[in-house]
Amino acid sequence: MTSSTTLRQESVRETRAPVEVRGLHRAYGARQVIRGLDLRVQAGEFLCLLGPSGCGKTTLLRTLAGLDAADAGEVDVPTQVAIVFQEPRLLPWKRVDFNVRFGVAGTRGARAQALAALEEVGLADHADAWPGTLSGGQAQRVALARALVREPHLLLLDEPFAALDALTRIRMQALVRELVDRHRPATVLVTHDVEEAILLGDRVLVMAEGRIVRDSDTTGITRDAADAVALDVLRRDLLRELGVGG
Repeated sequence: MTSSTTLRQESVRETRAPVEVRGLHRAYGARQVIRGLDLRVQAGEFLCLLGPSGCGKTTLLRTLAGLDAADAGEVDVPTQVAIVFQEPRLLPWKRVDFNVRFGVAGTRGARAQALAALEEVGLADHADAWPGTLSGGQAQRVALARALVREPHLLLLDEPFAALDALTRIRMQALVRELVDRHRPATVLVTHDVEEAILLGDRVLVMAEGRIVRDSDTTGITRDAADAVALDVLRRDLLRELGVGG
């Protein structure tokens, strides 16, 4: 079978166009990971992706980031893409400000851009610190600043809160939602946490066996008491789709 894959990046004047995935296929040997997947993410939309391990979530994210090649299909993404992984992946032998401006290396005013990004994540006073002196939450905020300093039009988040304690995780969730609302990139978050997906996302997608099997609109659902019933119903539906609960 002939492989036909197209990865296109928009021109600068079109970077606010939506992310488009059409007929995406990806296999590792005989194992089909993504099977004819179609996806559209509007500019400024926050999309959360749920699914069991091995369903293709991270493969899709890596394909959008240009880190993994598809076997067939078309992927249209903005020119400015940034990704935050589960681990901060900081350079331990470089100070915090360098780790942030590494994302815009060679750009005039990179130091000022890095400081501005650190200010946004509440770490302006840690610019000259060594990564080894940071807590887990602080290190992940540096990783987020490194992504934001590129002013991405597509922000990809691969379980960035998974290694954090419960309180730090809640703070990071609020920070990410605030920053996404401020900068308005198209955002795709991979997570295993159903409630996190509902409360952060504008849409929640469930993947299974390389396909999207559910697409739920979650705009307007909050932690307020008035939304408790809607939140509980959606949570139960999503868990059932994931094979958890009756």
